[in-house]
Amino acid sequence: MINLLKKVQVVALALAAAAAFAFNMPNNQEQYAINPNTGDWIPLSGLVEGRDYQCNQSGNCAYDAPNGNVVKSGTFVLMD
Repeated sequence: MINLLKKVQVVALALAAAAAFAFNMPNNQEQYAINPNTGDWIPLSGLVEGRDYQCNQSGNCAYDAPNGNVVKSGTFVLMD
C-alpha cells in the first residue's frame, strides 16, 4: 500500500510539472503586420509601438506569423 502511495505521488508531481510548463509559455514571440503602403508582411521586431507604428481603432493589427493568428486588434499604421 505504501509503495502504491509513493507511485501516485510521483505521478502527481510529474503531471503538475508538465501542467506548469504547458501553461506558462513566454510571450516574446515574433509579431508581423501588413505594411499599408506595400501590402507586404513586415516583422515588428525592432519597431516600437507608439513611436514607429500604432494600432488604431478596429481591425487586425499584429499577427503571430504571416497569414497567422491575430495577436493584437486595431488598424496598423506606420508613423513617419
